[in-house]
Amino acid sequence: MNQEIKSRAKYIYCLWIKTGEEDSYIKEMRPLLNSPETGLNGLLYFFRQQKKLKKGKEYFEPFFPSYVFFETNETDQIKLNRLSKGRGFISFLPNNDEIKPLNQHDSQIIISIINYGSLVPIVHATFDLNDRIQILDGPFKNVPAKVIAVNRRNKRVNIDVEFLNGIRQFGLYYEEVQKLDDTREEN
Repeated sequence: MNQEIKSRAKYIYCLWIKTGEEDSYIKEMRPLLNSPETGLNGLLYFFRQQKKLKKGKEYFEPFFPSYVFFETNETDQIKLNRLSKGRGFISFLPNNDEIKPLNQHDSQIIISIINYGSLVPIVHATFDLNDRIQILDGPFKNVPAKVIAVNRRNKRVNIDVEFLNGIRQFGLYYEEVQKLDDTREEN
C-alpha cells in the first residue's frame, strides 16, 4: 500500500470512516484519486499494527481504527469534499465545516508511519513505568511519550503521546528493553 508521491505532500488530512469499512473505503475511493476528471491527487492510508501472541504467533490489527489518512498537496475544499462521498465516510477531523489538515506535529507522526510502509512494527524501546519512553526504531522513533502501563509478560507497553489535539494512548509491542538512567521524568 505504500506508494510514493513524487515529492512528499504538504498536507495530511484525517478522515473518520465507519469501523471495519476502512479498506473498502480506500478501494472505492482509489480510482477517484490522481484522476484528470477530479483533479484530486494524493494517497489514502489505513495503518495496522504488528502484534504477537504469548506463543509467538504474529498478527495485525488496525492501529487507528476508523481513521484513514489522506496525503496530498490539495487545499481546495470542493475537491477535498469529494472524499466524503465514499461508503462508510463519517466526517473529516476535526469537522466537515472547514476541512483542515493535521498540524505539523501530528503530520510528522503520520509521515513517520507512512515511511515504514503503513505498518507499526514491534519496536525496540527503553523504559520503565512513569519514565519518558525512548523508542529506538520504528515510526515512533524520537516521538516524545510517557509510559503509563507495562506488561512485560506480553511485551506490551502503553504510552501517552500528544496527537490529534490531545493526549492519546497507544499500545506498542516491543522486542527488547534497556534501562536508561537519564530518561526518568522528574516529579
